[in-house]
Amino acid sequence: MAGNRRLRKDISESDLSAADFFIPWFLRGRQRGIKMGYNFYGWENADVQAKSEEYKGISTPRQLYDILSNIWCQYTAPPRLRAKWSKADKTVGQCSITAFLVQDIFGGKVYGIPREGGHFHCYNEVDGKIFDLTSEQFHGEELCYKNNPEQFREIHFKKEEKYLRYLYLRESLKKYLQGHIPTNLPGGFFIYENNEEETILYAEDNIIKMFGCDTLEEFREYVGNSFKGMVHPDDLHKIENQIQAQTMFGEKRHDYVRYRIITKKGDTRYIEDFGHLLHGVNGKSYFYVFIVDVDQNEYLNRNRNSYAEAEILSMNQETDALTGLFNMSFFYQNVQKMLALPENRRKNISIIHFDIPNFKLFNERNGFRLGDELLCDIAKTIKNEFNSAVVARFSNDHFVVCSTGNKENIRAKVESVYKKLLQADDSAKKVRIKAGIYFMDDRYTEIGLACDHARLACNGIKRRHDINIAVYDEMLRDRLRKQQYVVDHVDEAIENEYIKVFYQPVIRVNTGKICGYEALVRWVDPNVGILNPVDFIDTLEDYHLIHKIDTYVVERVCRDYNEVIEEGHMLAPASVNFSSLDFELCDIFSMVEKTRKKYNVPINMLDLEITETVLKDNPQHIKEECEKMRNIGYQIWLDDFGSGFSSLNNLVEYDFDVLKLDLVFLKNFCINPKTATLISCIVEGAKELGVKTLCEGVETEEQYEFLKKIGCEKAQGFYFGKPMPVNELLAYIREKDMKTEFTGEEMNN
Repeated sequence: MAGNRRLRKDISESDLSAADFFIPWFLRGRQRGIKMGYNFYGWENADVQAKSEEYKGISTPRQLYDILSNIWCQYTAPPRLRAKWSKADKTVGQCSITAFLVQDIFGGKVYGIPREGGHFHCYNEVDGKIFDLTSEQFHGEELCYKNNPEQFREIHFKKEEKYLRYLYLRESLKKYLQGHIPTNLPGGFFIYENNEEETILYAEDNIIKMFGCDTLEEFREYVGNSFKGMVHPDDLHKIENQIQAQTMFGEKRHDYVRYRIITKKGDTRYIEDFGHLLHGVNGKSYFYVFIVDVDQNEYLNRNRNSYAEAEILSMNQETDALTGLFNMSFFYQNVQKMLALPENRRKNISIIHFDIPNFKLFNERNGFRLGDELLCDIAKTIKNEFNSAVVARFSNDHFVVCSTGNKENIRAKVESVYKKLLQADDSAKKVRIKAGIYFMDDRYTEIGLACDHARLACNGIKRRHDINIAVYDEMLRDRLRKQQYVVDHVDEAIENEYIKVFYQPVIRVNTGKICGYEALVRWVDPNVGILNPVDFIDTLEDYHLIHKIDTYVVERVCRDYNEVIEEGHMLAPASVNFSSLDFELCDIFSMVEKTRKKYNVPINMLDLEITETVLKDNPQHIKEECEKMRNIGYQIWLDDFGSGFSSLNNLVEYDFDVLKLDLVFLKNFCINPKTATLISCIVEGAKELGVKTLCEGVETEEQYEFLKKIGCEKAQGFYFGKPMPVNELLAYIREKDMKTEFTGEEMNN
């Protein structure tokens, strides 16, 4: 027929749309111009055996394409229609097959205008003829034409007509496919519906044999009639997210993934999967998939050796390998396009930064497999909630979204993501995700800066248990400016001794004598005045600079001790606080020992404090370092017990000399009578474990008397004295006539 001949003449080997659909080795050939080759995946060597004479000569994909096109056309055009069509179009001549080809349905454009009663005006771009098409039986064997073919007429293309990829219904397609797919191909073809169940609609014999089954019914039963059942359980989460991400953006409807399958005999096979997502007029969508075996070494090898595979992978380089979301680079490209739109077309744009607090700890507790599953779940949840947005995974557990919509709508979606993740079916995957939002009021804001604003808003609440969403605003901006000042001037502050060490007395409860001091850091800056620890400690930790301050504090404490001793004064031991990052950024043991020896400070005059949060990061390493210090005589204190999610189990797992109860306990002492009972229980429990207790935040005589009553060994707070520089401290001690423990026996009790 003329239409058929004309189409085949116009299509070159680099632009085979039917090959796009039926031979997934050449997915997206039209868009990317993949050069056609005949040796992809061993085609020349494949033992292609046909069920009919037509297949015996097949040696190239082009030949298979030609034959499949004819078969489809012959099947879909009933004899009565062929005759009527021949009369309607004089150019067709003796028509044996209709001009409504495979190319027009799955590769070329088929345009449609909806009408009442399920009718569609459809025409194909090859012949430009109009059909008045009606499906009288949606589950029938063929599509019937309601109107007389003589009424076909020429039409003009219209801009407003929608692009339609027409999909024949399952039963109709099954009839066509049965008997028309060669056996012993180097792979197999199947179809599944794009729904939650991923229901398998069709699987040809090569797929059935690949899974070690004899019949379609046996195969369906083995895999639960679902694509989910075909994939190795360990790979399912990853590849589902990759497929979703590769097919959800723009007009992309192809995917390439690798995974494992398990045959009915229990053997593992390694698979490459080429899929094509098509949308039907019935509102449903379907995946047409070709899978092929690969060698285990090739499967595990990152060096790809297939040209076609390399081309497909190059198309997907913009996506994250685990979740299938955009990577940072492609995210920036897409957001830039949104910002470049004219003002009258550009909607309100927001950047949202998501982060999982303590994700490293999650991996250590639950394993990387569950960690990967969690990341995929989060990616899917975010994408489903922000379904029309640009979503990316920047790194590790950091996800970024660029979305349009008003502020209330954006906040509602972020809250929905938070709630859904907290309601996960698997209790191990219930996480409290943090989110920072930046509303881009200025379209000329640089994208990277906008993302930084959202990230900083998120980072500002990472340590807050009561806040999960933060918006970048003027207050946050001022705080960030202060943080930047800290980062830029910390070295100058140390060099010029703007960093001051203040000492707060620690009292032996039963004697009232000073038994120690806590070294507390202050920043007295000539430009901005006094900076409290809350203004700079967290910032220095975020920028991994905290070890500079802590190293300086150890140096200053040892120097102060040396100077005071030379002046004839007696001091009790001083305790110094350490951050978890100190254990990563420097050698704590060597640093403390070197400094102590430099100033000839007795080892029992320096105590080391760590908080419970320190124990969450690399606990084994920190435990080993603490044991090393205790073994040579240092005392290790557990600070801020009760300030967060404290655990008495830490007193069992680690060897501590002193347990410091956070001041939050005594703050509630006069408000809630249960607090007194709780403090008593903690003190008693610590004694049973051989651990001394120190209660912070003592401000009244009533609180002090209570600590005496329950047997708490040490106390600290403004009732005994505020933090002071060393000279003020000595004067204060003389003024108040406070006594200091100075014998080794007293100091070790």
